Amino acid sequence: VPPDKEPLDWNIRMRIAEGAAKGLEYLHDQANPPVIYRDFKAANILLDENYHPKLSDFGLAKLGPIGENSHVSTRVMGTYGYCAPEYARTGQLTNKSDVYSFGVVLLEIITGRRAIDNSRPPKEQNLVTW
Repeated sequence: VPPDKEPLDWNIRMRIAEGAAKGLEYLHDQANPPVIYRDFKAANILLDENYHPKLSDFGLAKLGPIGENSHVSTRVMGTYGYCAPEYARTGQLTNKSDVYSFGVVLLEIITGRRAIDNSRPPKEQNLVTW
């Protein structure tokens, strides 16, 4: 949160988180074929004047696994700080990769900090490991 701005109240923060989660749920469970977002991050959640969230920037999205397949193999893409460690390590993309990224965004919403903040001391720069 910039120093000259008041943080959003908890009800608004939770409404944003819930709306973003519903967007991911739609992509994973209701879209046919399912979609893995692959670049879920705070900057890709647009808010209207009433703070209703909309997911944006589907440029890295992939069609999800279909049938018996549990993952999609792909070149690792996404934004540092939001990428699930197992996806970064193996290149195997699943819905769980997006769920990890959602968890990072939820941490940002709760703490008011960025996923990666190089202005902080070295041990505090990565929100997940902090």
